[in-house]
Amino acid sequence: MRIPFFGWGLSLLRPIAIDRGATSNARQQVLEQGIERLNSGLWVLIFPEGTRVSPGEKARYQGGGVQLAIKSERPIVPVAHNAGKHWPRRSFLRYPGTIDVVIGPPIETRGRTKGEVLAQVESWIEGEMVKLD
Repeated sequence: MRIPFFGWGLSLLRPIAIDRGATSNARQQVLEQGIERLNSGLWVLIFPEGTRVSPGEKARYQGGGVQLAIKSERPIVPVAHNAGKHWPRRSFLRYPGTIDVVIGPPIETRGRTKGEVLAQVESWIEGEMVKLD
């Protein structure tokens, strides 16, 4: 958010800005700011791997988004996409092509554990990624 012009413009979108160096504090920031955003009518988009992953690579899914959904009693709408094929991780180069996006059915979180929900989210996304590749 501190990058001149780019960060300032990004801050107008009201993102949940976290300090990646303080992971325990970051999770609390996601919960507090996420609930505030949801209660104000905004959607919250969270990448479950925590960062971009190169096509074909697998990263551990983290539970911050699931915790937010459970605590706020809202469903999760999973999304899978293949944007990494056209804009690779750690690269400013972009390659022409079509980015496919698949939006899944809402996954209910009420009355479920973090582990159950996270497993269902991961299963759905990874299943769609196989189809997209």
